[in-house]
Amino acid sequence: MYLRTLVVSGFKSFAEAKIDFPNGITAVVGPNGTGKSNIVDAILWAMGEQSVKSLRSERMEDVIFNGTEQRKPMGMVEASLIFSEVTPRELEPVSALLEGLDQATDVMITRRLYREGDSEYYFNKIPCRLKDIRGFLWNARAGARGQSVIEQGNIEQLLSASPQERREFIEGTAGIIRYKKQKAEALRKLQSTENNLLRVRDILGEVRGQLRTLNRQAKQAEEYQMFLREARELEVQLLTHDFRRFFQNQCQFENELHESENQEISCVAEEARLVAEHQEVQLELTSSSETLKEAQDRFREIEQQMSHAFTAIQIERNRLDQYEQQHEQVMEERARLNGEGQDATGSLEALRERLAQIRCEMEILSGTVKEGEGSIADLAVRRRETAEKVDKGRETILALAVDKTNQENRLRSIAEGQSSMARRIERLAVEYAQSQTDQTTLQSESEALRQECSSLEGQLDELRNNQDRLEVNLQSQRETREELDEKILDHQTQAAGAESELRAIQSVFREEIGYGHHGEGDEASIRVACSCIQEALAERMEVPEDVEKAIEAVLGERLQAWIVQSSQEAEMSIGQFKQHEWGKGSFIPLNIPRQGPKGPAEWWSVVQHDTEVLGLAVDFVQVPDELKPVVEALLGNTVIVKSLAGALNLMTTHSWFQGNGPLLVALGGELVSPSGVISGGSGGEAGGLLRRRREILTLEEKLNTLTVGLEEAKANRKSLLQEIEDVSRQLEEATLSIREMEFQMLTIQKEASSKEKALPDLVRRLDALQQDRLAEEEEWGQLQVEDVEVRTRLEHLNQTRAQEDEALRQLLDSLNTLDQERQDMLQRLNDTRMNFQSLKSQSDHEQANVERIEREEEHRNTRIRQIDGQLEHLFLQSRKSQEERLTNEGLVEELDIRKEAIAGTLLELENRHAECMEGVKRLDGLIGKARETLSHIFKSRVPIEGRLAEVRAKFHAVQETLTMTYEISTDDLKYPQDAEQTPEVLEGSEQTSGEEKTGQWREQLQGIRKKLERIGPINLAAIEEHAQLEERYQFLLAQEEDLAGSIQSLQEIIQRLNQTTNKLFVDTFKELQVKFSEVFSALFAGGRAELILVEETQEGQESEAPTLEPGVEIVAQPPGKRLKNLNMLSGGEKTMTVMALLFASFLIRPSPFCVLDEVDAPLDETNVVRFGQFLRKMADRSQFIVITHNKRTMETANSLFGVTMEDPGVSKLIAVRLHELEEVS
Repeated sequence: MYLRTLVVSGFKSFAEAKIDFPNGITAVVGPNGTGKSNIVDAILWAMGEQSVKSLRSERMEDVIFNGTEQRKPMGMVEASLIFSEVTPRELEPVSALLEGLDQATDVMITRRLYREGDSEYYFNKIPCRLKDIRGFLWNARAGARGQSVIEQGNIEQLLSASPQERREFIEGTAGIIRYKKQKAEALRKLQSTENNLLRVRDILGEVRGQLRTLNRQAKQAEEYQMFLREARELEVQLLTHDFRRFFQNQCQFENELHESENQEISCVAEEARLVAEHQEVQLELTSSSETLKEAQDRFREIEQQMSHAFTAIQIERNRLDQYEQQHEQVMEERARLNGEGQDATGSLEALRERLAQIRCEMEILSGTVKEGEGSIADLAVRRRETAEKVDKGRETILALAVDKTNQENRLRSIAEGQSSMARRIERLAVEYAQSQTDQTTLQSESEALRQECSSLEGQLDELRNNQDRLEVNLQSQRETREELDEKILDHQTQAAGAESELRAIQSVFREEIGYGHHGEGDEASIRVACSCIQEALAERMEVPEDVEKAIEAVLGERLQAWIVQSSQEAEMSIGQFKQHEWGKGSFIPLNIPRQGPKGPAEWWSVVQHDTEVLGLAVDFVQVPDELKPVVEALLGNTVIVKSLAGALNLMTTHSWFQGNGPLLVALGGELVSPSGVISGGSGGEAGGLLRRRREILTLEEKLNTLTVGLEEAKANRKSLLQEIEDVSRQLEEATLSIREMEFQMLTIQKEASSKEKALPDLVRRLDALQQDRLAEEEEWGQLQVEDVEVRTRLEHLNQTRAQEDEALRQLLDSLNTLDQERQDMLQRLNDTRMNFQSLKSQSDHEQANVERIEREEEHRNTRIRQIDGQLEHLFLQSRKSQEERLTNEGLVEELDIRKEAIAGTLLELENRHAECMEGVKRLDGLIGKARETLSHIFKSRVPIEGRLAEVRAKFHAVQETLTMTYEISTDDLKYPQDAEQTPEVLEGSEQTSGEEKTGQWREQLQGIRKKLERIGPINLAAIEEHAQLEERYQFLLAQEEDLAGSIQSLQEIIQRLNQTTNKLFVDTFKELQVKFSEVFSALFAGGRAELILVEETQEGQESEAPTLEPGVEIVAQPPGKRLKNLNMLSGGEKTMTVMALLFASFLIRPSPFCVLDEVDAPLDETNVVRFGQFLRKMADRSQFIVITHNKRTMETANSLFGVTMEDPGVSKLIAVRLHELEEVS
């Protein structure tokens, strides 16, 4: 896989750019500030870099192109990397994204960022996560920044880094990063799973408590529902009685309302008749009003027409007066135009004569101008010939001057060469003498170095023997430490198991006694609530293991009895038991006097020697002194026997079943009492208390023993660790001494070897210096001969230059004379031309006046014709106006006659309209009386409707309650079979009146409601909630099991990842160690370098605490130096050391590509050449992109990219394929 193309849009200074990277070495060059490093930032950003500081920005939005004076800022940035020749193995982390697609060998990853802050990632244009892109790059070994991108600042950072940070670099080389990411993700899942398991267990504890509470609430809910059913039956009976009563009242009020409605109907009919008659009269009144209005409209229309006719007559009279005025004005204008035409004819003849005279003078001046132009053309030919001769003379003089200058320069160059050559000859003589001296010195130094090397070899053997002894001692102590660690781990495991078992047994023991689930410290514990209670009886007793069942069978629940000081405290405790509803409890007051048996009973002498009898029960029990009277009172008449058969045999033999014998108990827990009661079988509720008490004591003793042993082992381990640390320090000092001795010996050997190799070189150098000196002397003679020739040539050039200067001066005088003649002739010709132009202007002016006068004459004739047409039009308009006036005067006379006829008809219509108005007023009075009667009927009906509405509302409320609340149909309740009888409420009750029954029902209902109030708040959903909670409890148990299994699986995965990463690191470290030493020696032409693993402990922890993974230290010593600190290296040496480490990592596991940002800046020319040679060697393994200012590095590259800024603020790329240029050349 290699990086083929980078495509950016709107990234920093690159508005748009596409860079195709070829295989091999690509150099990116350009002035400072043009955007070279922005290419590195774009590659890092596209690979998913999240650090804004690494991108040389303050905010992530700063990478978006911000615009220039000519270009607008962009709203988003996008960068894409295209990789070619991608293998299927490298695509494994993103196989889910590419599922169902064709297998591709080219891959494009894209990152996009908007100014709003939204970010997107694409893999082959498919939306994906940053995690997918990083997984692909890590799998292809292109995701580790230390290997893929190296900047100038990273070099100092890697050398000054801690050993752990250097280890991360090697882990990146080994490809461990992706495993570490998987491990970190597994650890996060493990932590989350453990937290979930804790939460599930907490929830399980809460659910157990809730189940007990819901069981109690469910019983209360059932009682509550029973009372509710009884209350519902009584409420239904009461509602049925009210429904029937309201229904009867409703029927009564509806009959009364019906009678009132009949009266209303008759009154409304009379009112309707009067209204109909009123409408007929109103209709007649409307008709007469319309007829009257029409007559009035016709009268007004005739008056309006007469007014219009009078107005038209007056308008026509005014129009005739206006026509006469216009006729007079037009006649005056026509006379004025005839006078102006006669004056213009005279002026036109005078202008034409003046125009002919001017044209004659212009012909004379035109001939003079043509003669002058011919003379100037002849003079220009003569001047051009002379100027050409002058130019040739100047060219000749210039050539002579150039030749003279060259000869003078050559002369100076010869002098400088002679001076330089003299210095070189002198220097060669000095070097020859110095080389002879160096040859003698080298021979003596080589002999001294061989003697020193022999001395160091003897010291080195002694140091190595001491190192072997210390290593054997250290290995023995480490084995002892491992044995102690195993012993400590075994003790810790046993102690943890014993402690866990102890807590479990103590919890069960205390819960059975009555302390509560969490023991004495629980807030709900009886010991906490009752301060007077000391302990339970079982806690004070110690019984042998073989008689535990027998003692437990005799004492039974009395083992759980609480010990108090007095009977008053016992009474107080019983009261608290009742108050908190803790159930029953037994109490043993210590201050009560108890009379035990003064000596053995009579029956004891009979059975004490029997083989089945083990002894009195009191003898087997050990208790404190204050409890001995209690135990004697409880177990005084109890004998322990071996078996139930033996007990029965004793009771039968001695006839003790009549109540005069002891209580016999077998080892299995069977009881035989003197009253004839035999008990046995499985253990009761209190069974096992003494056994658990014994187990608790045994485990406590075992835990104490293990704790003591663990402390002793830890103390031994601590002292052993101190010894190991001392031996390790001694071994480290011995190793360091050996390395320094080896390094010193190696340095001496290399110095001796280099000096021996230098002797033949020095001899060759002496020969070369002698040959150079002879060559310089020969060249000195050639320069002297050349100096004489140049001086002769220079004298000849000076003579030729003087002759050419005189000829050029004569030609320049002739040229000046011709220029003066031409100037005078041009002055005369210009004066003639100016006169000609003046006459031409006068001619044009006069011609324009002639044309103007002719246009004015034409306009006057046109206006006269228009005036004649206007006079004819005025005559016709005047005649038409007189005819219109006569027509309007006839119309006025006709309209006056029609007006008189309409006035008579209008008077008759007004009288008829007045009669209709009187009839309407009479009918309005009758209608008002009818409506007043109807109003009285409405008022009397209002109370009836109000009572009916009230009854209907109550009826509908009861009906809705029965229908909606109780879901009872009311159709059968309206008409009972016997209206006077009311239904029976209870069986066997006597029939009473409806009101008495209603009272009894209400009293019963009130009593039930009081009972419901006394019950208090009820959770009616307790039964359903209990079932749901039980189901949830089972689900949580299954979840707990699944989470425990997940934790185990994750721990196994983490262990496998640790094994894989450790193996990869060890293998890579060994390979890198060898390659680093080889590359370092090659880059520095000698010297020594190696990588060392160092142990580091976490700060603030003791020496026996777990240590970090071993870090990596770099030891680098260039030729002739014995440095103990990398910070003492120069800038170039630091760069070469880091490049040696980088090249070594590429030799064992190459990265697909590597970007080097000005890493060659601190290097001198020799190291740059070595750096370039190694780049060429590595180019077939990886692709290199080098940003540089060094010409040597540019010569190493196969391709060259130049970054410029043609437009300010916008970077542009120019590409050159250097290998193609080499082929062409």
